[in-house]
Amino acid sequence: MDTTSFLEQIRPRAYARYQALPLFGAVIADFSAWLSARGYRTKTIKSQLKGVRYVERWLRRKGRRRLSDVTDADVRMAHHRFRTDSNVGGPIRSLGQFLRERGLIVATPPTNPSFIWSERERFGQYLRAVRGFAESSILHHQRLLAGWLSFREADKYPAKLNEITADTIEAYLRLSAKTNNRFSLQHVVANLRAYLRWQHAEGRLLRPLHEEIDAPRCYRLEKLPRALPWKLLMALLRSIERSAPRGHRDFALLYLAAYYGLRSHELVAIKLEDIDWRAATLRIHQRKTKQSLLLPLTDEAGAILARYLREARPASSRRELFLRARAPMGALQPTAVHDILDARIRRSGLSIRMTGTHLLRHSFALHLLRQGASTKQIGDALGHRDLESTCVYLRLDTEDFREVGLPVPTRGRASRLVPFTWAEQLPRVITTRLSAMRRNDFRGPFASALEHYVAVRQALGRGWRVEVRCLRQWDDFLVRDRAPFALAAFERWNGELGGLCATVRRNRLRIVRNFLLFHRRDHPRTWVPDLSLLPKKGPYRQAHVVLPVDIARILATTERLPVLNCSPLRPQIMRIAFLLLYCCGLRLGELLRLRVCHYDARERLLRIDETKFHKSRLVPLHRSVARELDGFLAQWPKINRRLEPDQPLVWSGRTGHSGHGITATGIRHCWLRLCGSAGILDHRGRPPHVHDLRHSMAVGALHRCYQRGRDPNALLPKLATYLGHVSPISTHHYLQLTPELRRVTLQRFHAACGQLFKNGGAA
Repeated sequence: MDTTSFLEQIRPRAYARYQALPLFGAVIADFSAWLSARGYRTKTIKSQLKGVRYVERWLRRKGRRRLSDVTDADVRMAHHRFRTDSNVGGPIRSLGQFLRERGLIVATPPTNPSFIWSERERFGQYLRAVRGFAESSILHHQRLLAGWLSFREADKYPAKLNEITADTIEAYLRLSAKTNNRFSLQHVVANLRAYLRWQHAEGRLLRPLHEEIDAPRCYRLEKLPRALPWKLLMALLRSIERSAPRGHRDFALLYLAAYYGLRSHELVAIKLEDIDWRAATLRIHQRKTKQSLLLPLTDEAGAILARYLREARPASSRRELFLRARAPMGALQPTAVHDILDARIRRSGLSIRMTGTHLLRHSFALHLLRQGASTKQIGDALGHRDLESTCVYLRLDTEDFREVGLPVPTRGRASRLVPFTWAEQLPRVITTRLSAMRRNDFRGPFASALEHYVAVRQALGRGWRVEVRCLRQWDDFLVRDRAPFALAAFERWNGELGGLCATVRRNRLRIVRNFLLFHRRDHPRTWVPDLSLLPKKGPYRQAHVVLPVDIARILATTERLPVLNCSPLRPQIMRIAFLLLYCCGLRLGELLRLRVCHYDARERLLRIDETKFHKSRLVPLHRSVARELDGFLAQWPKINRRLEPDQPLVWSGRTGHSGHGITATGIRHCWLRLCGSAGILDHRGRPPHVHDLRHSMAVGALHRCYQRGRDPNALLPKLATYLGHVSPISTHHYLQLTPELRRVTLQRFHAACGQLFKNGGAA
């Protein structure tokens, strides 16, 4: 629409009133045409002009009489004044952009910039010129730096920036931890380190405080990739109504995201020249890897894009494929893809939990996995440079991992149950029990420092349950010893730990030593023990691999456990507990934290959330194990016990304790009794540990791999993922060469290479 046709739709008296405005009357026609060219409708343009009148009145009260008197600072101040008024805030933003494009106002820095503004600009220049950061990274660092400068009240007291101590930094991190998770807190720490490093390099800080900042611990593969079943994703696409242009655009956008696994910024960056219709290819510019990806354009994708270009894409000189449906006309932002997906999920009525646009990329990778595509092919389709990035999606291929889980051991005969007091007659071995704590707080000479030390570490996202318990034991020793902590007191404390093995004793002493290093930072006279005074690490205890025959005997013996009034299903509870520990290789803590909602009976899956190193994983069950678990859960309604989703999966069954599961102590005591009944003892005459069942599962999975004639090298990555390890290197710790494993290994070797040793090796 040109200016003349638009002005004809406005009443002459109204248009005359707009032209009579002292400040913006001369440019009101040009501003109207500018809005029309950007795709604004007539009704919207009228509301924009109405907002300009409010801006005019406000600026005139500020003493602006001509347009030449208006500065960029005035426009920004007006926007700040009316930012909460939707009728005025939008017109001010449009008017300011129009005036800058026409050169009527010039963007200038503030006349009297604040100290925080100046410091942010200086830091931005340093990141741009010295560190070579991108503009988006510089803006992110400047926003984070504003939080630190405000915390130090830099506008009021600029000199306080040169009086920074480690305690000040830790107080800021503890404050930031209240509004940031561990991942966000990493960026806060990185920004603060960069700023303090720059301050130290310029000589404003004499002490290299950037080297003393501890960062929160974040581990690889903590969270599971999010994916949708392919049928559900297709149902979402079919639910998009395409009778309007916006529906065509949203369908084409989400179709490319689902069928090509594109990221949000890759979708909005597609231009018309990136589509080669004759060669049937689609070029994707990857901002993350700085490379271009050439993908085949299928007939279906080509037809969808062609229909969108003919019927839905508005006429525009812009070359981006996807444009905004509302004025101002322009390319979509990456955040718009999230909004479009969220809106379409809500309108579809499907039970889909919105977790971000990467949901479609993960679903695409999982679909390729289940179609039989190799890891290399999936990596090429996703544009990965490293196959390790693609292996993240292997954690979702539960059907391929189902063969790793062990079946239920069978053919076990129940043994005679030994008395409950049988465990008291076992030979004593080194115990890891510390002396009893007398209180739950710190009261020794380092009490305040210990509280500060623990608070700082916990603010960085660390649980620190074992560390806090050890420090409380040490604090209790200092209260009892009543002597300054030096070499003699250190030796006495080491003597109290004499009942621990060398490795555990070294770990306890290192916890205390790390605190003393922290305390010496501000108290140089603090005595810190040398590492040579700590005991050397001892060898790992060799796990007792429990054979399937022994496990079958233990499971059969659980039927003879006495039934308690408070736990009518005690035999079934213990059977399913030891079955999951052995067949799935679960840790004891993972078993105790399982809830009913973590079991998917339809998919035969267990979901392990927030386990060791904050990792989550999916554990597919063998068909026989899933059958046993279904039967176990079906028994609760028969005894008038209703299963709640948040109830522990392995429930104690106590009346009035519907939220309490069995305890680790209860499982260990029952395990000792069952092993004693079945005669499963080691060379010391003691039963194996409960954790040895995890070792037994790993060895059993490798044994089954050899028996089936499979490649063990192909099993190790799957076994590592099944057990929740980042790398197969961690899984090697669980593998032992048992006599049974040695036998099947030699059988395969002789079957493959036996001909070489006939006739003395002669050909």
